[in-house]
Amino acid sequence: MSRSFSAMAALISLVALVTSAHGQEAVISQQAWLNNYQRFYAEQLVEQGILAMQQGEFQSAEQDFSKAIQVVKVNNGLHSALQGPALSHLIESLLAQGRWEAADQQLAYFEWLNKRSYSQNIFDYLEGSRELSRLYLQASAYYTNPRSARYLISAKNLNWRAVSSIEATLGTDHPLLTPWLYDIVLIHFYQASLEKRKGMTSYEFKSDDGEIVAGWALGKNESIQLSYSIGNELLLRICSLYTGRENASAVTDALMQVYLGDWELLFDNTRIAMSHYRNAYAALDRSGVVKSEINLFFSQSIVLPAGELAIDWQPEKEQALDTTVRFIAWSTNYPDAAIPVFHNPPSGSLAPEFKVLANFSLLAVNSTGATAKISDAYFSPQQLLIQQAIPDSEFVRELAHNAIGQLILRPHLDSGALDTHDNIELEYFFTPEEHAMIIGNN
Repeated sequence: MSRSFSAMAALISLVALVTSAHGQEAVISQQAWLNNYQRFYAEQLVEQGILAMQQGEFQSAEQDFSKAIQVVKVNNGLHSALQGPALSHLIESLLAQGRWEAADQQLAYFEWLNKRSYSQNIFDYLEGSRELSRLYLQASAYYTNPRSARYLISAKNLNWRAVSSIEATLGTDHPLLTPWLYDIVLIHFYQASLEKRKGMTSYEFKSDDGEIVAGWALGKNESIQLSYSIGNELLLRICSLYTGRENASAVTDALMQVYLGDWELLFDNTRIAMSHYRNAYAALDRSGVVKSEINLFFSQSIVLPAGELAIDWQPEKEQALDTTVRFIAWSTNYPDAAIPVFHNPPSGSLAPEFKVLANFSLLAVNSTGATAKISDAYFSPQQLLIQQAIPDSEFVRELAHNAIGQLILRPHLDSGALDTHDNIELEYFFTPEEHAMIIGNN
């Protein structure tokens, strides 16, 4: 009896020991699983996905970014804004694959996620809106995208919602409106550029006064005129944000005259543009800015439109500018537009850095050498020469010559008068689509 009891006790102890060991293994396994779903693991997945994008492995990158989003959801909740970085990269990977419908779904999810932050923190909402706007613009820039115009309009409407949120929260005259309004101005320039390339519009878009306009019913000139008018109104509104305010700067008013001149020049309203530039020069002179600094400002070669507004005088920045203009082309959809300042180039290109170095003049004199009338002046490159090309071929040089010849530059002024400027150097970086064309012709 005692032997049976002892044997039974030993058996129970053995079972307990084995059970305990299995239990510890289960706890350790569970802990390891939980350790996998930590924030650092999500960051590792994002880094891994970015590397895959750089190597052109877009499907692999998509899987990494999707896993990273799931990790954040497990650890931080379904509505966590920490999904943002992985979600942005996921959308980029889908765009790179041309999977527009899948990208649409993720963009809609991003918008839904971002709207939840509006009631909590307006600045978090605006930060998310900025990233969404960048993604919409990136989607519109793909020349293979059959719905590029729709994405462009989505970016514009998103920016308008950001403007409305600022007005409702901070007021209708808050300076924070400035960059958002100017981004809408730039989108109207992109829209006009797209119209010039495609001719008749083939989509429906919402005009800025809320009226639905059938794009196919608008001719090219009508659509471009609409973009010009809205852009001009927005620039005037930006002017009003600073006019009459306490500590309002005469310099800011003068600089806004420069941007109004830029806008008129982009739409071939040369005389009005020159009037704005001359008014700006005179206003800067009256405000006490040293004349040499004003002449230096107007001697810079700026490809229009400027990527962002400068509303304060920064002479040290002007003096530090390189004499060689650097122009990074954005997309063949927008052949005369530089890449937006907040836009990151697509991550997947393996193409080498194709570029050219060009030399040209802006002419303020006619063929006789006499001072030209405004109508005789040139605000696009003249006497254009391609000095260097990478890779160097006749095709690359001709491609660059045609692209650079379309650019519009701010005129040079000396003491308020239109001035000729020779030997302007411009470094032109090709678009991803032009990269592909160059590779196909070499």
